[in-house]
Amino acid sequence: MRQTAQVIRTLQPGYVEVKVRRVSACASAHACGSSCDHCSMMENAPEIVVVAEDPKGASEGDTVTVESATSSVLGAAVLLYIVPFLLFFALYFLGGGLGFSEGSSIAMAGVGFVLGLLLAWLLDRWRRDHRPVQFRIVSIQS
Repeated sequence: MRQTAQVIRTLQPGYVEVKVRRVSACASAHACGSSCDHCSMMENAPEIVVVAEDPKGASEGDTVTVESATSSVLGAAVLLYIVPFLLFFALYFLGGGLGFSEGSSIAMAGVGFVLGLLLAWLLDRWRRDHRPVQFRIVSIQS
């Protein structure tokens, strides 16, 4: 995934700290594939500060295009959106298969959904500490 960022400072040779706007709130609104820079939805979008690999030699204050691994973004999306629903349905059908009442099966499904959300939250925290999304500068705009 490519995003526009601003270089804040150089950390060490080959690495810089950049400020990136989170585009998740507005990315779906741009079916045409245009940039979010002009979007009114981006006025209040949170900014995150990340370390980016800098093979291009960007300087402090430069506007750059950074790229992050799409696989890690998709993995996080699957974890957050798919796993809770899978556990919801799995525990619902398990309860029905074990002969539990409809109400008990629904309660088990609710527990499965909450466990899925808890699992997603715990894995997200672990991933943030151990394997953060890596950014790389692919071009310097100015």
